[in-house]
Amino acid sequence: MKKLGEKLRSIVDAEANNFDLFVVHHTVSPTGLFRFYVDSAEILSMKALADFTRQISTTIDESDFGDNPFTFEISSPGADNPLTDIRQFPKHVGRNFEIETTEGEIFKAKLETIEDQLFHFQKEIKEKGRKLSYEALILPYSSIKQATIIISFK
Repeated sequence: MKKLGEKLRSIVDAEANNFDLFVVHHTVSPTGLFRFYVDSAEILSMKALADFTRQISTTIDESDFGDNPFTFEISSPGADNPLTDIRQFPKHVGRNFEIETTEGEIFKAKLETIEDQLFHFQKEIKEKGRKLSYEALILPYSSIKQATIIISFK
């Protein structure tokens, strides 16, 4: 199963480059279910995801994967999953995040800009009995343990 997973990952990675996509996560179940979560630097459309999945399926059909049955799925990571790759962030400039730093601090902030690997946020400051305020914060990407988009319906 490990060799099969490596072969599938190699195919998905190679084809992802052709579609301007990248793998952000993948899982393998003991039953032979391979899930690949892909994203792009731009907004990921359903059409791009479907075209990519068809290409992977065609490549698998044309290759020799032995006699062991397996299933593969390709999906986007979903809006409620943390961003795990620096390439995912630029398209989310202007959005609000819940950030956990490598130091263990958790806060809400709006991503204002990105320069190289420095993320410029407006961090929410909540003080009891006072109006919500904001302060500028610059964080290197390496200090971000987890960043999840706060979904709002305004």
